[in-house]
Amino acid sequence: MLFPTFSFLVFFLAVFTGFWYVFRTVNTRRMFLLAANFVFYAFWDWRFCFLLLFSSAVNYGFGRRIGSSREHLPRKVWLVLSVVFNLLLLGFFKYYNFFAGQVNALIQWISGSAGDGAAPFFLPVLAVVMPVGISFYTFKAMSYVFDVYLCKIPASKNFADVLLYVSFFPQIASGPITHAVDFLPALPGVLSAGTEGGSRAVPFARASSYIVSGLLKKLVFSNFLMTLTVSPVFQDLSAVHSLDALFAALAYTVVIYCDFSGYSDMAIGVALLLGFRTPENFRRPYASFSVTEFWKRWHISFSSWLRNYLYFSMGGSRFGLPRTLAALFFTMVLGGLWHGASWTFLLWGVMQGTALAAERLFRLGEKKRAGLFPRALQFTATFLFTVVSWVVFRAASLSEIGAWFAALVRFSPSVSYVTPLTVILVAAGILMHFIPSRVRDTLFRVWKFSPWFVQAALLAVFAAGLQVTGMSSVAPFIYFQF
Repeated sequence: MLFPTFSFLVFFLAVFTGFWYVFRTVNTRRMFLLAANFVFYAFWDWRFCFLLLFSSAVNYGFGRRIGSSREHLPRKVWLVLSVVFNLLLLGFFKYYNFFAGQVNALIQWISGSAGDGAAPFFLPVLAVVMPVGISFYTFKAMSYVFDVYLCKIPASKNFADVLLYVSFFPQIASGPITHAVDFLPALPGVLSAGTEGGSRAVPFARASSYIVSGLLKKLVFSNFLMTLTVSPVFQDLSAVHSLDALFAALAYTVVIYCDFSGYSDMAIGVALLLGFRTPENFRRPYASFSVTEFWKRWHISFSSWLRNYLYFSMGGSRFGLPRTLAALFFTMVLGGLWHGASWTFLLWGVMQGTALAAERLFRLGEKKRAGLFPRALQFTATFLFTVVSWVVFRAASLSEIGAWFAALVRFSPSVSYVTPLTVILVAAGILMHFIPSRVRDTLFRVWKFSPWFVQAALLAVFAAGLQVTGMSSVAPFIYFQF
């Protein structure tokens, strides 16, 4: 079930009505939201609801064991066991076949070199269907255990609360990866809002602005650029020349931002309508002057997860520069592999880790350079690195990366996929990062204090415009594959 569809609209109207107007106690709302979470997830594949329940239950158990232990060693043991469990669960669905394929290729090469004629033993390749959002809800479950271990929150005595956190339907497919310390302490207040003795305040203006932003990014920028430029160019790189290849890379840079941040915006807006406040997940990342700054602005919930639970556990910046550089590098390598079992994701992680380590070593990522030309050079280098890294990220294989670079050197003044519409969309997708904050704040205040009938009319016009200009179908969000 995708956000920008009629089926989701019907589903959410039922959830919104039931949450605010039918169920008026904390317990009934908790159970109602849990049911809604699993109905939403069952639309993808009902069988994986059992996996979601199993993962949540096991991590809840680890949290209880850690919370009830007073000695350091037992707490550490239970934490390690929880990490092993989650990595094995995630690894089976995301990495087993890749691992089996690489091992089988090695066995084939060794047996061929030996030439003894014996039939080699190969690991079985399984028909494994990857559950939607398993990377995201596994990281949320791990966040709960980590936060209990770090004494940020007490171990929950109510399994339903932990299950609600892990399975929360606006975030389960593609995040944001809300940390347990941000979600669980606020849960009682959200569930009691509007009940006897409680107040209810639905921030409609803020929520609708997020949803409109997300719909615009996904249905206009992402869908059109993916269909008109990115997919046809990358489908056959051997047939395109330099300008088309370069423009397709720029287009994909806009696509992945608009697609992913569009989903995050809609998820934040939908959660707000139910009273849940979600931390911002993107903060104009292409306005960054360094890769370090980029990762403070891009997929913030993921980068903060890596920082809080992985980078710091490797020592962070507490044990000298060499240890810090190694922690930065390996954190991003593991962050690349989180996206999937592929040499391209590994290479992408290596690129990000190397860039972060180099910026820390040469103090390039700490602040903007003085002077217009140094700043322009700093920004341009960061943006070009980001564009190339997205080519690596998107590629299905290392050979596809090579094919893109080969297309760059096949210069031709003719273009096939650069049109006035796509140029406008790419330019607008990049320039939106440079709209001053005061302009954004002013526009929001105008929207917030407009009469309700003006808001309703503008939303109706916006919806009609999307219906007329939008494509007939909605492509799945890019990050659903993770």
